[in-house]
Amino acid sequence: MQAVTTDDPARAKATLRQRVRMARDQLAPDYRQAAATAIADAIDREVFAALAPGAIVALYAAIRSEVDSAPIAARASARGLTLAYPRIEADRELAFAIVDREALTPGAMGIPAPVASAPAIDPGAIDIFVIPAIAFDPSGARLGWGGGYYDRILARAPHARRVGVAFASQLVASVPTDGHDQRVHLIVTEVALHRCA
Repeated sequence: MQAVTTDDPARAKATLRQRVRMARDQLAPDYRQAAATAIADAIDREVFAALAPGAIVALYAAIRSEVDSAPIAARASARGLTLAYPRIEADRELAFAIVDREALTPGAMGIPAPVASAPAIDPGAIDIFVIPAIAFDPSGARLGWGGGYYDRILARAPHARRVGVAFASQLVASVPTDGHDQRVHLIVTEVALHRCA
């Protein structure tokens, strides 16, 4: 996908966000499900297989047209990995709690999340972050919804491996970035695995 060019990073991000979301929204449901399975298989083979049982995987609950994370959760559980899901706290920060996927309830912005009473874990205890986005580029730059939630928590977990999850159509030539933007180490799509510089 062609890069967005403008001198205003915020405007460039907004333009790219709209364009990629529209393309993602148009993917057929059958294609989405097959892609989610292919992505989960690749993550299981390339990432989860190297983890010891009990390792903590920070996952997400998909919303709208994001890659369905249920197959990823199933592969992690089959290997005895511990899953943690995010919620948005009152201070607008992201916190992860170890809960079963079935225990998630609608949270901020309608995103399935752990209940407030589920204890948050130290971000430094997380071994792997599996992260959605609207777009990624080959350097691992990530374009999210614009709230900076993942950027802030990733900055607090510098040793964790970061795995970006997306449909192939969400890979772009370049994502506009700011100084606080955090990159991923690996991007997994339904057709390829990209190791980032």
